[in-house]
Amino acid sequence: MDFRQLIREMIGKSDRGIELGASYAPILPKAQGYEVLVVDHADQESLRTKYRPHGVDVDRIEPVDAIDDGGEFSDLLDDGERFDYIVASHVFEHLPDPIHFLQRCERALKDTGRLILLIPDRRFCFDYLRPVSTPGQMLRAFLAGQRRHDPGALYDHYGMNATRDGVQVWAGPDGGNFAFSGTPAAGYAFAVQNAADYVDCHAWVFTPSSCRLIFSDFRALGLIAMGEAFFHPTIGCEFMVVLQRSASGEVPERSELARCALLEAAEGGVHLRPQPVPAPRDAGVPKYVRGAPRPQTMVDLFAGSWVGALPSSVGVSAGATALYDDHRIKWLTAEMGGVEGLDILELGPLEASHTAMLLEAGANSVLAVEANRDAFLRCLVVKELRGLRDASFLLGDFVGFLEEDRRHWPLIVASGVLYHAVDPLRLLDLLAEHTDALFLWTHVVDDAAMPAGDPRRALIARTEEREWRGRRIPLHIRPYTDMADPKFCGGPDAEPRWMARADLLQALATLGFDDLAMGPVDPDHPAGPALTILARRRR
Repeated sequence: MDFRQLIREMIGKSDRGIELGASYAPILPKAQGYEVLVVDHADQESLRTKYRPHGVDVDRIEPVDAIDDGGEFSDLLDDGERFDYIVASHVFEHLPDPIHFLQRCERALKDTGRLILLIPDRRFCFDYLRPVSTPGQMLRAFLAGQRRHDPGALYDHYGMNATRDGVQVWAGPDGGNFAFSGTPAAGYAFAVQNAADYVDCHAWVFTPSSCRLIFSDFRALGLIAMGEAFFHPTIGCEFMVVLQRSASGEVPERSELARCALLEAAEGGVHLRPQPVPAPRDAGVPKYVRGAPRPQTMVDLFAGSWVGALPSSVGVSAGATALYDDHRIKWLTAEMGGVEGLDILELGPLEASHTAMLLEAGANSVLAVEANRDAFLRCLVVKELRGLRDASFLLGDFVGFLEEDRRHWPLIVASGVLYHAVDPLRLLDLLAEHTDALFLWTHVVDDAAMPAGDPRRALIARTEEREWRGRRIPLHIRPYTDMADPKFCGGPDAEPRWMARADLLQALATLGFDDLAMGPVDPDHPAGPALTILARRRR
């Protein structure tokens, strides 16, 4: 997984937000159409001057909309308006007063707005030889109204910097030689200097569980109303946390987080990994809901399992990815010249976000077939919450459905299903029998996008050949890696077959689809190259 790609998938381009400290590596570039305000510690030209000697591409530094002086982010909007998101990558650990920052973000965000944080994990960077920060230390900075780093933080950063095998950032607990690169003298010099200018440092040090414990404590104290809406463990040197006022608050129990934080603190190549924090246990409480009905109560039936977010107008906290504003479906409706009045068959609706987009675009009806039981039930929740009266959902295998169904559909939407099939050629045959207009979004094997040495190649276990319509087609067996993930949304077979890009396009042509329109492509997707195709028969 690529956290930055995940964030881009979470954010709709019509959403309004802030990216803090984007600098020369913006996650949500204005140039790509994101409605984002850039907030940084200096203006564009000053940042370019600062980073030009470092050999980075300073042309990627976009205009800065506001200099962060500790004021209210809500002042950047008209009275009464609020942001949909705030993104801060490797910012939180630098803040003199993190609680004040969280409160500023909270005041600027809608009730369903999200604060998206990428935070370095001390086990995999130069903070390794420092102890983790505590809620009490942050509380002290808040009560003191701290706006610059105190001498202790400066000493720890400049006196206790560490390396592993001579480098300051690494990935994976594979051992190595740890050493201080900072010295007591350097730390003391920074601690006692009386500099007029702000001196930056890593004031705060975290492992994932220690950070989650801090956020949980602050919410319990009422210092912030935001709770954990999404968490992903460390990849590389960083982990990801999303905070949201409307979050259900279901995080591991406090003592479990503290225990796991202690185990994590010993990691970095010298100890075994801690056991994962267990999910809260069902204490045998009867399966009844107390209290008046609320939309969030329906969503929380599947807490921790949602992939997609829901529009802010729905007023609930679900998943992280903004599938309700998916550029692939927007491209499809534009390429079709509209879908007004069409009765559409959708395969694998997951959580009905694409279903809703098709109906919003004017489709007469959508019949969606979903084999995953929990995904099917989530579709029903979304149908109720979003009032999708012209959508119908069936629970079962869509291959079996296609074998029995005799209708010819004006459009079939099959997004994210072909690469989960154990027999993709059979599925293509069935699809071709039922439509002259087929939308596919799928992963493929692509030698141009996956050259030798690309780690995504290692995920392909082996290749087999199938006889199909007079040709021998190689199919690439790509086993699933983590079917225990509650957000896993794959197929029922553990070893699906992927097709090569060229073989897929040739197969569509063989099936009579003589008009292949190529939509958004993603050659760098962390799972594998991805294609968007609208295949039509014109003759």
